[in-house]
Amino acid sequence: MTVHVDFIRESNRIEGIIREPNINEIDEYFRFMALETMTIDDLVQFVKVYQPNALLRSNTGVPGVRVGSHIAPPSGEKVLQELDQIVFEANRDTNPCKIHKRYETLHPFTDGNGRSGRMIWMWMMRSAPLGFLHTWYYQTLSDRK
Repeated sequence: MTVHVDFIRESNRIEGIIREPNINEIDEYFRFMALETMTIDDLVQFVKVYQPNALLRSNTGVPGVRVGSHIAPPSGEKVLQELDQIVFEANRDTNPCKIHKRYETLHPFTDGNGRSGRMIWMWMMRSAPLGFLHTWYYQTLSDRK
């Protein structure tokens, strides 16, 4: 169980959350990892645990998201369509690094995108003994070939 708690801890720390993972986060991690296929509803449930007030940006008028200089696409039906495509491809065992990048670029929720994106990555990987940052770094380098 320590590798799993380490992943949650690392994912939280990337967001500046410096504390031990709580039981709800640990339970949700294991629920998500046990999925045979992922759905948008599974992501919504994950985000509700990790960022309870976050909204899926599927309706027009939901606040936009800006991360540094990146401005995510406007909320609305196109966000839901792109998220559906990302989930479809993630279920087909494509490149976890590329799926993670597409998800983070879309930023489908008003908050909690980093942790849910890393969870999708971990779900696709099924394990990451070196941790998210270490493994993802090497995946990113190999994608540049």
